[in-house]
Amino acid sequence: MANANSTTFSEKTPQFDSLLTAINALSSRSIDTLAEVDWQTVSGGDINEASLLTLSGSNQQLFLKQNTLDKAPVLEAELAGLIAICETGARTCQPLAIGSDVERGRSFLLLSVIHSFKGSKASATEGWQDLALQLATLHQAQPPQPDSVTDADNSKPSQWYAGWFDNNLIGSSPQRNHWTTDWYEFFASQRLGVQCEMAFNNQLINRKAMQQIERLQHKLEQYLPNYPLTDAAGKPRPSLLHGDLWAGNAMLAQSNNKNTDQALGYLIDPAIYVGHPETDLAMTQMFGGFTSDFYEAYLEYGLVQDGFDERVDIYNLYHYLNHLNLFGSSYLSAVQRIAKRFEG
Repeated sequence: MANANSTTFSEKTPQFDSLLTAINALSSRSIDTLAEVDWQTVSGGDINEASLLTLSGSNQQLFLKQNTLDKAPVLEAELAGLIAICETGARTCQPLAIGSDVERGRSFLLLSVIHSFKGSKASATEGWQDLALQLATLHQAQPPQPDSVTDADNSKPSQWYAGWFDNNLIGSSPQRNHWTTDWYEFFASQRLGVQCEMAFNNQLINRKAMQQIERLQHKLEQYLPNYPLTDAAGKPRPSLLHGDLWAGNAMLAQSNNKNTDQALGYLIDPAIYVGHPETDLAMTQMFGGFTSDFYEAYLEYGLVQDGFDERVDIYNLYHYLNHLNLFGSSYLSAVQRIAKRFEG
């Protein structure tokens, strides 16, 4: 995956100019109108409309995400992230079709259906361990890099970059992803810096808090470690990240084999980019939802360095700032606590 670009990812999924045409391309039987589809609204997202589609005359189901035509890039960014995750061997929902239906005034993304696990506690424990395996698989794979940095035989980068091929979203906030060789500079400017400036401009933090965060930005190298993995030449190298790994964006799902009580881990709804794997693990500690079985299993893959618990707040300051910008003052105390903690 060293040599890639955003177009490469988007071209790997069929594109259609109508939802009906896309459904027929995936359906085991032809349908004449969308009225032949049973639509069940799925709650939980605040960016796209989500629905579970059941095709008339069969048990075939598709998962549909829709948005306005002008928000087609939102679905395209999600598509690129899902494909990138798939290509590492980590488990996620399978992208099936994408397009813009001008007649309906909607952009759309069709995905495979994942059914939540409802089995035994023992199997759920194994499911959390499997989810840790999926995250480790994502992080251990060689991440995509911009074409311009690959070496003469086009097999590996001459230097490693953090970032992504396009900007995308973190929640409904813009997420800047300009390729950068210095991880500390990337996290300082394109993660903490962007969100801090936004919060200050929106009068959500005062100048003192902004200055505390700015001082932290200048000394991240004192607090954060280098990448835990190395390339063939022994140079530290980054990982492909999920980017938004809270409990709502990971699932324990039922195995397709209905004769087994097996839970499988899935990584869904990414805000993909390339960087340090600890950022994903840190976010799993926000809002709860991940079990000790998950953390114990993930630690076995050797991707967590000493002192991680002391660094969690720095990684999650980005997400607390984002939540402050999106949802308001209920997140201010967390931002102020972390800014004060690292002001020295």
